[in-house]
Amino acid sequence: MKTNSNAKWLASSDVRSTYSEDGAVLLDIRKGLCYSLNPVAAQIWVTIESSQSGIDFKGLVDAIETHHKVTRERIENDTAQYLSKLEHAGLVQRNGFVHGSKAASARG
Repeated sequence: MKTNSNAKWLASSDVRSTYSEDGAVLLDIRKGLCYSLNPVAAQIWVTIESSQSGIDFKGLVDAIETHHKVTRERIENDTAQYLSKLEHAGLVQRNGFVHGSKAASARG
């Protein structure tokens, strides 16, 4: 996924979340759809969700990197992949852009 490095990611206001050691479950209340996230995708989600004014890709990768002992390149690739899935499902938006697609799996 190519993204503007200045782009800010925001969680959709239509999404509710719950967490466990297995990851997270997201509910899109507007569409009535549930999404299951693995633990890494759940960390990405909670980081975006807790950033009220949005978070850029570098900030997101920096935050995720503190939880994992893998290369930064791997974290960047995984984060980009999950962001793409979350955006396609309409669960996150970039700088106010809302993706209008139907549901897609955000599972990692």
